[in-house]
Amino acid sequence: MDPKGSLSWRILLFLSLAFELSYGTGGGVMDCPVILQKLGQDTWLPLTNEHQINKSVNKSVRILVTMATSPGSKSNKKIVSFDLSKGSYPDHLEDGYHFQSKNLSLKILGNRRESEGWYLVSVEENVSVQQFCKQLKLYEQVSPPEIKVLNKTQENENGTCSLLLACTVKKGDHVTYSWSDEAGTHLLSRANRSHLLHITLSNQHQDSIYNCTASNPVSSISRTFNLSSQACKQESSSESSPWMQYTLVPLGVVIIFILVFTAIIMMKRQGKSNHCQPPVEERSLTIYAQVQKSGPQEKKLHDALTDQDPCTTIYVAATEPAPESVQEPNPTTVYASVTLPES
Repeated sequence: MDPKGSLSWRILLFLSLAFELSYGTGGGVMDCPVILQKLGQDTWLPLTNEHQINKSVNKSVRILVTMATSPGSKSNKKIVSFDLSKGSYPDHLEDGYHFQSKNLSLKILGNRRESEGWYLVSVEENVSVQQFCKQLKLYEQVSPPEIKVLNKTQENENGTCSLLLACTVKKGDHVTYSWSDEAGTHLLSRANRSHLLHITLSNQHQDSIYNCTASNPVSSISRTFNLSSQACKQESSSESSPWMQYTLVPLGVVIIFILVFTAIIMMKRQGKSNHCQPPVEERSLTIYAQVQKSGPQEKKLHDALTDQDPCTTIYVAATEPAPESVQEPNPTTVYASVTLPES
């Protein structure tokens, strides 16, 4: 290594350290300009301050950039060191940064939370040394705001109602809110940056438009809310609808449960009655037949059995197939007289 170059780097590091210590303890009078950028975007930091550096061949330029997370930080992070006399490539470059030797600027790739802080720059040009700092602040871009009605109060005496509007965002750092009407008149004081707005509507109130603007140092987005004179009635019905849902849904579940339970009981009873019903018995018919003998034998019997009926009764059991229907009429008795032929 060149002894002169090594000595120059040592002097530059010493001056940079002295500058950081003076700045950190508050002894310095140097004011760090603030650079506001969006989170996630690339940022260019010029390393020449207000003076143009002469990059002629006869002059050497050395740059050292460090970063501190706070003004009183005792340990700073080395970002880049560059010697113009050695070429266009830096001696050291931290990951996530890009150095541009043409205009001596530092590019921060995809701003992250870790990139936020104070950047301390020391530029040595021959016998002169420049020291300055830049503070980088990063903010998340504000998302589109949403306006909702939080509360409604109906006054039946004078026919007015009061509404409480809320304007909110899902993303954004250090967000402030402002309200204005259709004419652009601010409805809240400049000191009051609340996201809430209280308004009163009357029967003669015409349709109105309210604007909510959500903003931070790097972005600003507005949302329009059209509020008509019927807003109170609409809000009243919308407020009652959740209570109707909370009431009707459980009631419907109970009714369905009762119907299902009743159907199950009826099916069980019907099955039990069919099971206990006695089987259909085959119907039997009894036929009574009288057989009468002719000839002499009838006379003998007539003489012997004067007190008895000369007819003989024969009982014949006839079986009939079971009918298809369950309920059948009572059994039927048929009487028939049969006469035996003469022998």
